[in-house]
Amino acid sequence: MKTKALWLAAGLALAGAANAGTVSYSFGNPFETTEINQSGTLGLFDSNLGTLTGISLTFTGANTTDLTLTNNAAQQQRVTATSLTDLYFNSSLAALDALIQAANPVISLSATTGSVTLAAGQSQSFGPLADADAITWDSMLNSILAAFTQAGGGNFMLGCDSTSGISLIGGGGNVGSNQATQAMCGATITYTFDDAPPPTSVPEPAMPALVGIAMLGLWAARRRKS
Repeated sequence: MKTKALWLAAGLALAGAANAGTVSYSFGNPFETTEINQSGTLGLFDSNLGTLTGISLTFTGANTTDLTLTNNAAQQQRVTATSLTDLYFNSSLAALDALIQAANPVISLSATTGSVTLAAGQSQSFGPLADADAITWDSMLNSILAAFTQAGGGNFMLGCDSTSGISLIGGGGNVGSNQATQAMCGATITYTFDDAPPPTSVPEPAMPALVGIAMLGLWAARRRKS
């Protein structure tokens, strides 16, 4: 009987073997003059594909700045200018939006001129000063997997807006600045799922093989008895 059980177990394992799968959606926006207000669409997980086991959501952002510094003092000034852009995200999925709002700004960008010395009355231009970053969330989304799951799939919105400016260190308040900043945001979501089919979904061509395995198990058990 033990041999029979092993053969039957092998047949059931073939019928219900699980396969891991992934599916991804992404969007990216062009650079726009700050302050930006951009959005994009990402796909929900289609529960018909199987059971959702994990999510990886990556927020992306970038900025670029051209700036001019002018020394308004009667003597030279040393100054460091840094272009700053914070990206605040939001989502149409309430559960996801709650996590995002608690983490905002999700992405902070900066690019600097480094220390520069300006003669009295001198103006100097810099740029493009650029920065980019990507922040990935995965395990922190495990508690809200159901919010991303829907039979037949669907879409949800992810948006971002910016606050940008320049930080000046040095110059004693005598250095003026003029900036032109652009920024963009995007995102990628990847779903990991188990696509193990239910027992009723075994394809017809596989059924004779399973019956054969079961019959072989019975034959082996009887032979062992005799």
